[in-house]
Amino acid sequence: MTTTARPAGPRPTTASVWLLTTIMMRAARGRWRLVVSVAAAAALGAVGLVVRLRADAGGVPDEQVVGLLTVLVLTLYAPLMSLVQAAAVVGDLRDDGTLVYLWLRPVPRWSLAVAATLAVVVRSAPLAVLAAVVLAVSAGGGPLLVVAAGYAAAMACLGYAGLFAFLGLAVRRALVWGLVYVLLWEGLVAAFGALPAKLAVSTYSTSLLTTLTDTTAPAQGVGLAWAWAGPVLFAVVATAAARWRLVRGEVA
Repeated sequence: MTTTARPAGPRPTTASVWLLTTIMMRAARGRWRLVVSVAAAAALGAVGLVVRLRADAGGVPDEQVVGLLTVLVLTLYAPLMSLVQAAAVVGDLRDDGTLVYLWLRPVPRWSLAVAATLAVVVRSAPLAVLAAVVLAVSAGGGPLLVVAAGYAAAMACLGYAGLFAFLGLAVRRALVWGLVYVLLWEGLVAAFGALPAKLAVSTYSTSLLTTLTDTTAPAQGVGLAWAWAGPVLFAVVATAAARWRLVRGEVA
């Protein structure tokens, strides 16, 4: 563990943050992640097509399509995709020494934290949007539902990106802790009360999807304003926590 404190450096600019984001994305190894992600999106399309073929003459109801999107994309695909991409961005950078190199440069801690979150968003959001759109279209969803599905998936990735980028900087076994959050906290604990639900990114993304499509909201759902703001707050707070971790002079 590196613990040497050093000056924060000059103020970041948009160009410098984007340059760091590009470096982090290029340093992340493993084309297999892209192949598996696209294959998973295609598999979701196959699921939607099967549901559509088995529906009656009236087609698949919007409620059913939204239910599929909620379970398969917003509570499984989007968080797991973000977690895998965060492991690639932060984990691979740590393993090959690039993270320590960037930490030792005269780079503001804010720019490193923001760049890590942006790198995860850029790598995960397009794939999650693709999965949501493919599933919605294959299941017979209308244009509004398809757009809402893609938007909700992108917002979900924004919240998860900040959270999992922070985990990657804060702990060694970030992938394991990320799985605990997705499968245990969001999949189980969040269903038992309003407070745990508000600490789950999926609460906001599913509420956003149901509100935009005028379908039944989840039991612990939130209003439209919070559905928009929730993922943004997750990203901002987690990025601030990542910056605090870096300012302390610790790169796990």
